[in-house]
Amino acid sequence: MTPLAWQRIGVFGLGRSGLAVARAAIRRGAAVRILDEAPTGHVAKPELVAEARDLGAEVAIGPIDPETVAAWANAVVVNPAVRKDHPVLLELAARTDVIGEIEFASQISAAPIVALTGTNGKSTTTVLTYLALRACGVEAVLCGNIFGSGYPEQPLTDAADASHPRQVLVAEVSSFQLEWVRQFRPIAAGITNITPDHLDRYASFAEYAATKRRIWAAQGPGDFAICRAHDPNVPPPANGPTVWRFGPTAEEARLEDTQWSFFGQIVPISGFPFPETHNRMNAAMAALLAQATLARVLPERVATANAARVSSMMAMRSVYSGRFDPPAHTLVPEILDGLREFRGLAHRMEAVGARDGVRVINNSMCTNPDAVVKSVQAVRDSVHVILGGTNKGLDFLPLRSLLAQGRHRAYLFGRDAEDIRRVIDPTLPIYETMGDAFRAAAAQARAGEVIMLAPGCASSDQFRDFRHRGDVFRELAKEWLNELTARTD
Repeated sequence: MTPLAWQRIGVFGLGRSGLAVARAAIRRGAAVRILDEAPTGHVAKPELVAEARDLGAEVAIGPIDPETVAAWANAVVVNPAVRKDHPVLLELAARTDVIGEIEFASQISAAPIVALTGTNGKSTTTVLTYLALRACGVEAVLCGNIFGSGYPEQPLTDAADASHPRQVLVAEVSSFQLEWVRQFRPIAAGITNITPDHLDRYASFAEYAATKRRIWAAQGPGDFAICRAHDPNVPPPANGPTVWRFGPTAEEARLEDTQWSFFGQIVPISGFPFPETHNRMNAAMAALLAQATLARVLPERVATANAARVSSMMAMRSVYSGRFDPPAHTLVPEILDGLREFRGLAHRMEAVGARDGVRVINNSMCTNPDAVVKSVQAVRDSVHVILGGTNKGLDFLPLRSLLAQGRHRAYLFGRDAEDIRRVIDPTLPIYETMGDAFRAAAAQARAGEVIMLAPGCASSDQFRDFRHRGDVFRELAKEWLNELTARTD
């Protein structure tokens, strides 16, 4: 049964994605009942209740009776914030059709979808793919789980609801969103990497990784799967889609010290805004996703690029010895133009400013220990790293060796600071707030060093979300950055 055939839809969980589902379903003539288990009068964002009712949805706050819901609803669309092992959700799944938000969105979308997931780098790579496609003349729409990037983004369901066949929806998707997919079939889909995260939600790393790989589950011939070469956590799908790889040992997009090789064609990295190795890797992946998308929606553009390269090679064939093998693919040149337009994302290694030679970086989106290590290593300078918050069941041991070198220093705050301190360095001080930690770091930092917010944790203990945390950090930093100006005026 498709959403277009549903007359009564339950939405389990009020939030940004739940509202988007309600809006799209009501536009298609369905009756919608939003279910939220928050105690009456204690909804986290009461303005969403008012917005839902203005749409014409019924909103039921409080305990949920699965039998009553199943008797009324043709199907239930689950908000990704609701755990897949939630007892009420499991009982609903036994009684009626339950799907996730991106399954719903993909079934109502008139446009093809390009999807991207991974533990780290997925927001950046999604934006890079979006920019590359726009530069090629594709009406790309940035959507999905991406949030607070500074680019024009929207929920996937909203994008699907307003879509038309000439568009391409470029969607970041999370493991939470992939838990209930069945027929979700993006024309091109990629995984940046998979490292431990969200182990407070999944029973094991293996379960988390398997959930990420569901992004490829429904793909078939004609689709494209993009992954890093020789990544043991991300084995490519064994059959179905065409697999393209990126990385230092890849054939399709190989990253070397100062250049990429796209399908054997050398592209110097100089002139691109990617000084960090991880963003060069993200750009390589985005280029493949964009090329794969063009192969599906604008094959004539790929054919033109191939013909131009073959013509150039034929003109130089005297330099070739032996058999001449024309390339199967040539990167569409405008993809590179799109990559050059990248100017970074808010809250992702965002440069806030500098004072007396000390740089300040807002990396509030860094929510796991692996991302902390990679973020600190990316800047190549000594880092005063501010970290802490709500740990997601992750092991902070990798930070012990990073800090043991004596080159970097950590400033701990937040709910789980004591647990993190026991793992990485029992002598570290703990600060009550992020502001206290920032002021301590600013007092210690010297010219040529960096103050970086890289929490490695969720933000729910002291902030509404990572964006709120990053906004507060940015304001703290700007106050400190402006102190010198105020004294000299």
